[in-house]
This record gives sequence, C-alpha cells and structure tokens, in this order.
Amino acid sequence: MKKTIISAIAAFGIMFSNTASAQALEEGNLVFDVYYGFPNLYTTVFKAAYTQGTEEGLSISGIGPVGFRAEYLLADKIGLGLDIGFNNTKVSYIETGLLEDYTYDFSTKKIGVLLTFNYHFIDNDQVDFYGVFGVGYGNRTFSFESSDPSYTQAEISSLIPIASRIGVGVRYFLTDNLGINVAAGFGQGGILNAGLSVKI
Repeated sequence: MKKTIISAIAAFGIMFSNTASAQALEEGNLVFDVYYGFPNLYTTVFKAAYTQGTEEGLSISGIGPVGFRAEYLLADKIGLGLDIGFNNTKVSYIETGLLEDYTYDFSTKKIGVLLTFNYHFIDNDQVDFYGVFGVGYGNRTFSFESSDPSYTQAEISSLIPIASRIGVGVRYFLTDNLGINVAAGFGQGGILNAGLSVKI
C-alpha cells in the first residue's frame, strides 16, 4: 500500500508536467506548508489492541501528525527547508477499587524538528513535484498517571532523540501564491499528509 501511494503521487506529478518555461518555484522563493498526516501510528495501534477490551470508561484519542514546513529555494531545483511536526496519543480508563474508582492515563507525544533537502524534479507554472530527505531532532515521551495514590507516576523520553523523513511531494498552485500540497513517505509527518501552501 505504501508503494502504491508513493507511485500515485509520482504519477500525479508527471501527469501535470509540461514543457512550459514558467515555473511555480524558482531561486529565491520561500514556501510555507501546513499539513495534517495519516496515520497516527500509536492511536491506530492502541485502538486495534483495545478492540476487545473490557476497561470501564475507555477512551483512546490522538492528534496528528500535524506540522509546518518552510523551504527556501537555493536554486531552481534545490531547496533547503525546516519541518516541524507534532503528534500525540492518549489512553484513559477506570478501574473499580474496593472503596473508590481510580482513573489511569497513558499518553505519548512526539515533537520533531528536521532540516530538509528538497530536489524539485518537475516545476511548471502550477505544479511542483519534489523529493525530500530530512534528519534532525525528534523526542517522544511516554507518561503514566493515575488517581490511585499508590500508583507510581512515570515519564520516559526517547533514548536517541532523532527524527527523519524520506519521500516525495506535490504542490499544486491554484493562484500565483496559494496552493495545496500532498506528500507521501516514511518518517515524520505520517505515510501520507496534505495541506495548504503559500509562496512568497
């Protein structure tokens, strides 16, 4: 499925390519993307794991991957960028005690900041199709809390706080400065993400 998504993104870029001399992006441009990705891996895994769960008041929720990208075109085909991403997952449930009920909460969140290198394969007056590689800081924390006074609260962070991304993306500009973006890949941002783009 992952290969199919990436192939579809590539086909989309090729389909809209032409030999026009106008370019959506060129040296000196600055582009900002906001995006929301899929899937939230931890939320998906916990929902699957708790399908047959009997925990009272069970709640599983998550946000993201959600992120912000900025890219500066060093040349017509080469861009240097920054990708800031966030996601979280929370699992809550209640256990019945002898005298009272206690709540239990497990949560995990990740914040990542990547330096990215983009190579723009196709760039005409509306479509920008590019490949991206990024690496940088990524810290995931795991927190365990409970209203039970005998429960030991805990928080654990990543042993190796590194995040990365490799993939492809397409921006389609609806006007000279405003467009939509779709990207597929592995690492920060999810397998698939999409959002809005602004060029200045």
